[in-house]
Amino acid sequence: MNFFFVRLLFTNENLARERLKSRLKNMYAESMLEDEVIDALLTKFLRNDITIALGTSEYAEKFLKNIALKATENDFKIRVVPTSLKLATVCADLKLPIVSINDQEIDLAIEFASMVDTQFNYVKYETTSLIRDKMIAQSAAELIVVCKEKKYVKRIHGTIPFEVDSFGADRTLLQLDEYGSAKFRLKPNGERVSTESGNYIIDVHFDQIYSLEDLEYDTKNIPGVIETGLFLGYADRILLHNDKIRILSRIIKLEEEIE
Repeated sequence: MNFFFVRLLFTNENLARERLKSRLKNMYAESMLEDEVIDALLTKFLRNDITIALGTSEYAEKFLKNIALKATENDFKIRVVPTSLKLATVCADLKLPIVSINDQEIDLAIEFASMVDTQFNYVKYETTSLIRDKMIAQSAAELIVVCKEKKYVKRIHGTIPFEVDSFGADRTLLQLDEYGSAKFRLKPNGERVSTESGNYIIDVHFDQIYSLEDLEYDTKNIPGVIETGLFLGYADRILLHNDKIRILSRIIKLEEEIE
């Protein structure tokens, strides 16, 4: 092969790589979660040749862009199990390989919790599919949950979402209302929010929860309830962020603090 042609091909590949890095950096700047949180998590846990899944949320979209940037900078091979159409679209745009949960084991899952307790249980409020969120939580070899420090509590309380079938949803609402104050989650135009699977979300506010396990069991026995926003016993590590970043590990009972 002609030397000048090989040199030109190599130069073009480098230019394409630099353009991709530049585009990723621009996207990163537009979607700041919290720089130190993203950097701490990815620096510590992102590695070559792994399959990653992210829970459904706006945070997941932002994290995915930063994962792509880190992977490009370090020449990591990363595969992604997308949990939503938006995440699949972002992966396609960033040229990240997409794999199915049916065909590939998940090495690392990252989730974004509204509240976490000291027993590593958590609640997820922002979601587009509690079903998919729970599937990756259960399937991942390691699950890291990101949460604000002030939402790290002794006992979970407040509002918990439930994904319910659209069939007979009003009846399901009445049944959930027996446990707390239940309301459909609505869009700004007043329409009911639909999940990735075409179901509805009902938010139930609890003044006090005596047993998370009993609440999970009892509400899932309501025929219209498909999944709950309670995630009990899934988290392996918790990343808490505020002025400082703390990583708590259930696996080895370790606490790390990152300045």
